[in-house]
Amino acid sequence: MKTAFLHAVWIVAFAAMPALAGNTAVPSFEVTLDMDNDGRMDRALIIEDRDNGQADLAIYLAAGDGKIDPSRQPSFVRKALTDNRILDLESTGMGSLAITSCFGCGANKSWEETLTIVRRHGEFLVGGYSRNWDWNVQKSDGTVETTLGSCDINFLTGKGVASQDLDDSKPVEGKFTPIALADWSYETRPKPCEF
Repeated sequence: MKTAFLHAVWIVAFAAMPALAGNTAVPSFEVTLDMDNDGRMDRALIIEDRDNGQADLAIYLAAGDGKIDPSRQPSFVRKALTDNRILDLESTGMGSLAITSCFGCGANKSWEETLTIVRRHGEFLVGGYSRNWDWNVQKSDGTVETTLGSCDINFLTGKGVASQDLDDSKPVEGKFTPIALADWSYETRPKPCEF
């Protein structure tokens, strides 16, 4: 009942904000956390568009735990954050926000990825990225070629690990630095996370 009420409130709120999403946008995930460590609760919201499959992220700083005024504009919006299905939005502690999505979601060709977002020096940044994949390709001779792997990159520490097939994860070479969330795209995904 509470979830249905919250969704109804958000649908009314986002109908008043055409710049955020179209008519088929539905708020699907919401979490409160203190992203800027100022002692006041902030709110992050995922809005999924049923027509194009894209998900937008809206962040309201100092929004508190109560209802947000429908006329209030978000402090930050990242449109089309992903075309993949959103599985989860959660606070991971220390003011970080994790968004987990999947492509294929357990099918023969699938991957799952988590984008960790932080706020540092007044800017929203990608602080971490992890991905695991299970990619099966049917070959012309009837056999199946399977590619397994994973990566976990911490942009804040500059370090990462990756694995291929069933091998243990190993440190990857190179130094990674945070990426502005506004500039994040799948083209900026770290090379060790490709397969």
